[in-house]
Amino acid sequence: MWAGAAKYTNDRDQCVSSPAIPEKRSGGVVADEGAEAKLKLEGQLRPHRSTRLVRGQSAPLDSHSHYLADVSVPPASHPCPDPPSLLVERPSAMDFYHRSALILDALDAKKGSVKGLCMSEATKSRKPGEGARFLKVVVEVLKYRPHIQHLLTATKLLAQEPTLFVPPSSTAAAASAIKSGVAASASKALKQPKKYQKQAPTPLNLASVMVHDLMFAKRGLTLPKEHKVRKKLEKYKPALDKENEREKRRRKVATNEGLQIALPEKVASSLSSIGKGKKREHDADRFAEEAGAGLEAVGEIRWMRVNTLRWSVEQAVEWFEKGGWEMFEDVEEMLAAAQAKPKVFALDAHIEPLLALPASVSLPTMSAYQDGRLLAQDKASCMPAWVLLAPVLADAEEALANGLDTEGEEKKRGKGLRVLDATAAPGNKTTMAAALVAGDPINGKVTACERDQGRFKVLKDMLKRADAKNVQPMNVDFLSLKPDDPKLKNVSHLLVDPSCSGSGIPSRLDHLVPSAPEEEQLSRIRALSNFQIAILSHALRFSGAKRVVYSTCSIWEQEDEGVVMRVLGKKEFREMGWRLAPRDEVLPTWERRGRVEACGGDKDIADSLVRCLPEDGTNGFFVACFVKDEDAEPIPAPPIVAQSIETAEAVEVSAEDDETDAPALVNGKKGGKQAKKAKSTVSQAARIAKEEVVGKAPEPKPAAAKETGASEKKGDKKLSKKQLYLLKKEELKRKKAAADE
Repeated sequence: MWAGAAKYTNDRDQCVSSPAIPEKRSGGVVADEGAEAKLKLEGQLRPHRSTRLVRGQSAPLDSHSHYLADVSVPPASHPCPDPPSLLVERPSAMDFYHRSALILDALDAKKGSVKGLCMSEATKSRKPGEGARFLKVVVEVLKYRPHIQHLLTATKLLAQEPTLFVPPSSTAAAASAIKSGVAASASKALKQPKKYQKQAPTPLNLASVMVHDLMFAKRGLTLPKEHKVRKKLEKYKPALDKENEREKRRRKVATNEGLQIALPEKVASSLSSIGKGKKREHDADRFAEEAGAGLEAVGEIRWMRVNTLRWSVEQAVEWFEKGGWEMFEDVEEMLAAAQAKPKVFALDAHIEPLLALPASVSLPTMSAYQDGRLLAQDKASCMPAWVLLAPVLADAEEALANGLDTEGEEKKRGKGLRVLDATAAPGNKTTMAAALVAGDPINGKVTACERDQGRFKVLKDMLKRADAKNVQPMNVDFLSLKPDDPKLKNVSHLLVDPSCSGSGIPSRLDHLVPSAPEEEQLSRIRALSNFQIAILSHALRFSGAKRVVYSTCSIWEQEDEGVVMRVLGKKEFREMGWRLAPRDEVLPTWERRGRVEACGGDKDIADSLVRCLPEDGTNGFFVACFVKDEDAEPIPAPPIVAQSIETAEAVEVSAEDDETDAPALVNGKKGGKQAKKAKSTVSQAARIAKEEVVGKAPEPKPAAAKETGASEKKGDKKLSKKQLYLLKKEELKRKKAAADE
């Protein structure tokens, strides 16, 4: 729409020039009146909503045009450019504010963690350094968020400017409409905000991001000086400054930093190094990528796993020593030496392919890390695969030492060891398991399940990076697999690391997000523990399963010892021969074990479990290993569960005296419709627990409402066994609490 009136065909990259139309110059602005007049005649453009595409100037569209990317028209020296170069789009600061606010919206909706959501948003454009930039900006806004919301309330900014932070459409949509070269298309895009409504952030979060930059960022607002939003915000700057000073006096702090939510020292130091020059873009992206995957250093130690699919531990040690690194046998000695010399490392005493390096090591500078020979993985995260497969490695080494023909045995069986990872993404435990069973004499394979498509892509990327060719990834829900499926009959070892609260990760930034009420948190932990029991129980039912490792990155007993005790209390699994592996098979030299009081006072059970805390130089973690011995006598029910079973049996006896429709017993087992109903109830409970985790479960009714509703519906009908049992259980709890007082 400029002089020359070049028009483009949509189906060809060809330019057909029409006769030139006289230009009109007014005030140094060149416009194409002929083209505009033609649009008016065709009814495509109204004079009061007109949009002129002008050489060398941005294209104001209407009152909302400040949300568009800065767009300019090529000069007249290019009468017939290629269609892609019709309009040159410059990066928009408003777009970055828009996307940062969307991350805050996702955090408020509990759709992910701070780091994970920042990395997810950055992958949409894949610009260098953008992931770290989002992370730094969002964290800074979260640190000031309560104070910023106070400023917005005190100055009544949102009330006085209700439309300032309400974009009518997305930047990308409007920019695309402008690129079409038709002013009516851009106008139409802005008239239909509902089409892009789901992409618009909430005004509060968009205002929070922009007020943060206005008040606390060294660079200030990154919008152009003539930008409408910037001009309006700067009018409120004196009022915001006045309220900010008043709040500092009220809190008795001298600087703005005193108004922040404090960050852990390690996280703060890591974030402070981001965004200083273009040469740090790669380092910043790598930091953000590791942060999103939970791979950052813990405390003073950077844990690195030797990827034995590409390398050996001996080759890794030789590579370090050639590079001037000094090896220490003990991690504590290495940390002491790191104060004077940065190039030091140590071999871990518990897990063979694991190395300890100082936390100050920069991973992007290490070629062995970049090509996948070394993988960043916390020590606690390495424990599940090591506990699961260490006995297999020991047997293989013994066979080789005795000169047995393991190759011939493999040929007789037809296949090697089969491992199944129930929840595989992001793939650290999967690739470690693959490395432990790869090659002679084990020749093992790993099946990796991941239900979420986004995380499944992350898993595949990790498998490619680690060169894990003996892994079969499956984009399926583990709970949808049938334990008696003939295709899975050879699966003997399973890793179960289900969704958990993540309370053991000390470096996560989720404490910056306003926490839910205590009752809601407890409800979520209960839902998680129910889901964890369901997925662990499903793994134990696999026909060929011999060894199952359950792990979480949580420190709560409800998700750790509580899950183990409830599973051991199930008669089904005790009769199948399942029990906990003894301590000598589960990292015997690791000192921190399970909590005795959470195991009903049974020291043997607690000794079979592994716990990790940040003071151990790792993330908070929990590991339990179940082994099946079909020839041994079933183990007795654990003490803490036995009491509940006795109570349930007593309730059942009293219920049988009253109820006339008690289920018939055949060979000591329930039969008929009652058995099917009980099985259906258990399945439904497991399904609801799972759906609560993924956000699909119906909201539970209040307890009082349930009781009144039940009494209204049933009237004089007698209570069921389950209701009697629950009432009896509550009564016992009250009596115990009264006795303790």
